[in-house]
Amino acid sequence: MIERIESEAERVLSELGITKVPTPIEDVAHLLNLKISRAPSTEFSGLLLRKDGRALIGVNSGEAPVRQRFTIAHEIGHFILHPQKDAFVDFRKGTHATGPRPPRERHADMFAAALLMPRKVLLRDFRRLAKEGDTRNITRELSSLYCVSEEAMRFRLINLNVLPFK
Repeated sequence: MIERIESEAERVLSELGITKVPTPIEDVAHLLNLKISRAPSTEFSGLLLRKDGRALIGVNSGEAPVRQRFTIAHEIGHFILHPQKDAFVDFRKGTHATGPRPPRERHADMFAAALLMPRKVLLRDFRRLAKEGDTRNITRELSSLYCVSEEAMRFRLINLNVLPFK
């Protein structure tokens, strides 16, 4: 499943002609004919609604910009990976949490990571920075370059087997 999700994210970026980082995630949404709307919320980080061939991504404007980028990518993941479902609401951490995240949510997270931090480009950048010396700040430098949180970058590098799980 992980490889299929990676391939889908790579396919989307390739078909849209997006090769640079940070991934222009709002352009990706626009090119996929997804409307983005922002509003503050204490309940959700994001949502995806589909109706009559149209789709809307709702984003919590009260969250950090890097979180909003991840949320948009996550909702694009639902749009691509789960076309049979018309509505997704991604509640904020701690809100309505009752155990492990469902597989669809984990899959959308994996897709978002692959879309925002494309494997080939990220591994190239990781190797380049590692060759330059001090590896203690690689996660911080890469998160800044890719406009994602340090936590998201750390998980991505762990999942790509270039950082040890700590």
